[in-house]
Amino acid sequence: FFFAFQAESRGSFDALKREVMGQKIASRLSDEIGENGARQHLVADLQILHDLIKEDIPSLDLSSFKKSFEDIDAKIKAGKTKPTRARLEALQVRNLISEVKATGEDAKAALLWLSTNKVQSFFCSVIKDLDTKMFSKESDGRWKVMNTKEGSRLSKFDYLVELRFGQNFVKVQGKSDKELGELLKKFRGPPKVCVHRQTTSKKQMYEALRLPPPNIKLTLWDMDLCLLKIHTGGHTNTNVQSLSKQVTEAYCYLMDILIAKGYPTGVVTFSDKAVARQIESNYGGEDLVRPLVFHALRRHWMQQDRTLKLEQAVNKARSYVEKDLYVRAAYPEWRNRHDPEFKENTMPNSKEWHINRVKEDYLKRTGKKLENKEVILFDDGERNIEEANKLGSTGVMVDDETGFTVRDWEEAMDLCWDKYLGNCE
Repeated sequence: FFFAFQAESRGSFDALKREVMGQKIASRLSDEIGENGARQHLVADLQILHDLIKEDIPSLDLSSFKKSFEDIDAKIKAGKTKPTRARLEALQVRNLISEVKATGEDAKAALLWLSTNKVQSFFCSVIKDLDTKMFSKESDGRWKVMNTKEGSRLSKFDYLVELRFGQNFVKVQGKSDKELGELLKKFRGPPKVCVHRQTTSKKQMYEALRLPPPNIKLTLWDMDLCLLKIHTGGHTNTNVQSLSKQVTEAYCYLMDILIAKGYPTGVVTFSDKAVARQIESNYGGEDLVRPLVFHALRRHWMQQDRTLKLEQAVNKARSYVEKDLYVRAAYPEWRNRHDPEFKENTMPNSKEWHINRVKEDYLKRTGKKLENKEVILFDDGERNIEEANKLGSTGVMVDDETGFTVRDWEEAMDLCWDKYLGNCE
């Protein structure tokens, strides 16, 4: 999903006020769709954003913003573009928003909207039944999520906006208990809902995400074009501290949460220090991965807690990366040609060998055997994901245009919770 136009906290409100001077709405897109965010975004997400802003601020002129969707819709209907490929470049979206003019009360209303609304639309794919007991009606007629079922994508920060039946959307604000109950009973299979998720910080938004079910013991990421937005080629002479700025936001936030909750994590990559040495590159393989994750976490923790001293952040990140982070880094093609260990039993051109070695490390570290089905793998390589799934792991393909995002995490949670709840029934 796409967190649109969010302010990290109420403290961002004054900054937003300053940005609006000049009668233009300048949104806080730098983290989400600016240079530091994803390079593309689904048009479907932006259409939802447009509709919700227009509903809340009818007088706001969003015609230029809407026209960009209509042009792409025409291509979809003509069969020239697939809906899943209908995207806008981040810079294009930012320019469209900056062109939106707002004066007087419109500017104030837009600022208030930007500071409090985050937009999501998603299938509750693992929740087969919804009932009114899950929601509480507010004084303004909105329905707030109060109770969630195990594995639900809904959170206590969500307000139910619409229910979707086929191509028809039904707004729920103002509906009575009886009316809402009758609507919920109409669903056959997993329902589709549209919600407003209202949080006070970006950290809180990530904390609202689901964590893996009890049967998942380890989460693994690939490095290039996955936890990193760019491709290093498996080695680099670049200062690793500087390179760590290219680690995706979603990876840093989720690692912070997983570490705090005690969930084991690791990195499996084709980056290889033996290859780096041969071509006289400074960093490669494990010698690149561990410092990369160290600097990313250290920076993230200091940004999240301004009272944290540098020494404390360094010690915390170093302890985790050196003692708890599972890392296996080897390039199959090079190893099969030059490493005697693989002359007879070659290394598969996938992450199979890497995951098996991590399983051995897990056994040594915990004394417990790790099954393939207890592992999640995020990777931008199609073959790596296919082979991981064949072995019984949960593999999720990461878009190499964006690197690891919240969408990838939610896809993994859908798959894992669906399997877990299915086995429990």
